[in-house]
Amino acid sequence: MFAFIVRRLATSLISLAMAAGVVFIAIHMLPGDPVAIMLGEQAGSDPEAVARVRAQLGLDQPLGTQFAHWVAGLASGDMGTSLRTGEAVSTELARRIPRSLELIVAGLFIAVALGVPLGVVAARERGRVAGGAAAVIAVLGFSSPVFVLGIILILIFSLGLGWLPSSGYIPFSDDPALHLMSLALPALTVGLNFMGVVARMMRASLVDTMSKDYVKLARAKGMSRSAAIRRHALPNAMVPVVAIVGIRAGSMLGGTVIIEALFDWPGLSSLLVSASFARDYPVIQGSLLAVFAIFILISLSIDLIQASIDPRTRRQTS
Repeated sequence: MFAFIVRRLATSLISLAMAAGVVFIAIHMLPGDPVAIMLGEQAGSDPEAVARVRAQLGLDQPLGTQFAHWVAGLASGDMGTSLRTGEAVSTELARRIPRSLELIVAGLFIAVALGVPLGVVAARERGRVAGGAAAVIAVLGFSSPVFVLGIILILIFSLGLGWLPSSGYIPFSDDPALHLMSLALPALTVGLNFMGVVARMMRASLVDTMSKDYVKLARAKGMSRSAAIRRHALPNAMVPVVAIVGIRAGSMLGGTVIIEALFDWPGLSSLLVSASFARDYPVIQGSLLAVFAIFILISLSIDLIQASIDPRTRRQTS
């Protein structure tokens, strides 16, 4: 297990280094001059001001030198300064990333808590009313566009029942109860949309696992169907479910733009979008690198979880 962890850590570090290079090159291929956007009309009338700002930001240096300075800054925790606000990029990311992670974790918790039991019911009750109903609920979950699902939840729980706020963000330190209430609708939107995917994967994996010889042998020895599923089929069926949850968690980090816009949730995705429109290169670079880093960290965590559930995973990747 130790060797497996070391290999995964080495692979993750190499992936992060490659991601940093890709992000830097991609950002500098974007059209437009960030200094001209930053100075506005003054850029056309005062070339000296443009040159002075470019020198202050280091944009007049060769790309190789800029990349070396950026990597050196990353090593010391300095990700640059926003061209729009003058605030340190690391400070803004430290404020935004926990909000996005909180939304994603809450959504994934809802998806797993509802999707796994739904998938188990759909697998166990195949050909029966309960199994068919579970399958229909799963299909409705993942086939509903996320913005439509969000609007429906707002109409029901906010405008209709008045139980939850329709949008906005309240820091937990200011009002814990109101913070959780403001988190409920966006987390439900994320969770219900992904619940269908978890349920479908759980159903397919469990159906396949239930047909394996070791499950049939347990049944032949007199073990009840429920016990055979619980002790033998379910743990092995969870391996691909864990994988899909990890993949989706990483993709959610940069893909919650609609959710954050719909519910006015100030997370990482909304920061990346606003920085892109403003050509705020340091913020774009920092945000993209943060997305890559968290995705790599999630992938590493999922690999370790899978290896702990199924030792065969360690042997297959050795």
